[in-house]
This record gives sequence, structure tokens and C-alpha cells, in this order.
Amino acid sequence: VSSDLQLAYLQDERHVNSLFAGYTGNYGAHQLQTNLRQDNNSQYGTANTGLLGYGYAFSDTWRATTSYSTAFRAPSFNELYYPGYGNAAVKPERSINTEAGLHYTLNEHNVDVTYFDNHTTDLIAGYPAQNINEARTDGWELSYAGQFGDTGVKATATIQNPRDANTGAQLPHRAKQHGSVAFTQKLDALQLGAEWLYSDARMDGGHTLDSYSVFNLTAAYALSKQLKLSLRADNLTDQNDSNVYGYNPLGRTYFVNMSYQQ
Repeated sequence: VSSDLQLAYLQDERHVNSLFAGYTGNYGAHQLQTNLRQDNNSQYGTANTGLLGYGYAFSDTWRATTSYSTAFRAPSFNELYYPGYGNAAVKPERSINTEAGLHYTLNEHNVDVTYFDNHTTDLIAGYPAQNINEARTDGWELSYAGQFGDTGVKATATIQNPRDANTGAQLPHRAKQHGSVAFTQKLDALQLGAEWLYSDARMDGGHTLDSYSVFNLTAAYALSKQLKLSLRADNLTDQNDSNVYGYNPLGRTYFVNMSYQQ
């Protein structure tokens, strides 16, 4: 081990003291939310962040929302010091995030359409870790959740443009399109579930990571009011498309769980 690496690991602890205050109010058809937070980080000093959100209900079924928020993220010890990946010169991320959405609710059905625009300064990305001076991700998210008797349906779809704001290059590990669809079916004491996850191609350094689809199955059986047996099969088709170049993902995996709740 080199002396430089030994010195890099001399920083082995960090203390963060935080203060948080928030307010949520409803005034007829109007909703207001404000949050303020201060983090005092022993390694990076003081960071102040906050959120201001507003919503307006046009009717019992339609509501519009908008928000403006800021965020701060200090690099992890892995991003700073892990051999071959860490970079002790990495700086914290700071971001400004804006959203506007339209929401529809009727009985057991919910539809949400949201536009988002996130600007991040010194985004931590890449291998080894490094800062991207100005990053931007803007796009749309559509989601649906509904219940048809004993059948539940959830679906989400995101179309976005994650890019280096200076060069236009696609940000590492961020797909331009991704989504999911999930179904649940209740049969007395038995509940079955199926889930499909999709991600478009992503970049990792100079490599393109292929798009992928993952299928998962679940089953849960209530043996009694207190005892439940759960089964889960992830990556049922054993897809082998990596999320990080050079690292294989988990293959087909199975889980069995027994839970007891009084």
C-alpha cells in the first residue's frame, strides 16, 4: 500500500449536526409546504437547503402542484478514498430542483403527470469518482395506481434527458427512459404479484450499457392473522445486462420469508 493511500485513509470519521423545520398548511383549495434545513458537516462546513411547494385543487378529482427546492450531498468515504475509485479532491454536490405536476384522483384510481428540471453543480459521477461542473436532468414522469376489485395495478414511465450541461454528453448510469409495471391479485388468504422493470441504455465511461428488462414474481400466504409466509423470485429470466461496466448483476434469485406480527 502506498504512503499516499495510507494518508488518504487518515480521514476516517465525520460528524453532521442538522436542524430541520417544516410547515404544511391547507387553506381551502390551496396547499402550502415549506421546509428549511441546515447541516453542519465537520468535513465540509455548513449547508442550508429548503423547499417551497404549492398546490391548488380545481375540484375533488383534479389538483395542480409546483415546487422549488435545493439540495446538498457530501461525497461518501467510498467516493473519496476507496482504492481505484475514490478521489480525495471530489467536492460536494449542490442542486436546484423544480417540479410542476397535474394529479387526478377518482375512487381507487390515481394518475400523476410531473415535469421536472434538476440542475446540479459538481455532480459526483464516473469511475474513478469526479465532479461534473454543471449537470442537468429534465423530463416527464407519468404514473398510475389503481384497484379493480381484488386486482391492483401500478405503472410508471419516465422520459428524461440527463446530460452534462456544458458538453451535452449523457450522464453516467442514467437512462433516458425507464419504467415499471406491477400487478397484484388477492385470492382470499393468498396474494400474488408480478413486476416488470425496464431501463434504456446507459453510459459508463466510454462504454454503452445495454437496455434491459427484469421480471419479478411474489407470493404471500396468510397462515393466520399473525403469521405470513412470503416468497419472491427476482430476475426470473436471468438477464445479465450490467448496471456498471465490468460487474455482473445478480442472476435469478429466490427469497423465502416467514413473518409474525401480534
